[in-house]
Amino acid sequence: MTSTVSGSRARRIRFRVLQGAMLAFVLVMLAGTTSARWPIPGVEWAEWTNYDAAGNAIGGGRIECEGDMRTWGDPGRPGPFTLYPCP
Repeated sequence: MTSTVSGSRARRIRFRVLQGAMLAFVLVMLAGTTSARWPIPGVEWAEWTNYDAAGNAIGGGRIECEGDMRTWGDPGRPGPFTLYPCP
């Protein structure tokens, strides 16, 4: 004897799977935006590197603890940052 899932139960299961996928997507998006934030002046400093299509570093920059921004080469748009604590 085989059991089958009724139509309404199958819809509930699909809805729950869709809810889980949407929650996972939102959490990934929130994690990405919080890790791409600017450094807190006096607490953190940050750096970024800009790459060309071949994967070669062509520029970048850093934001010092005091808030000064220094760049090299073609820095591109600042971010995503790698954050470090100020000494």
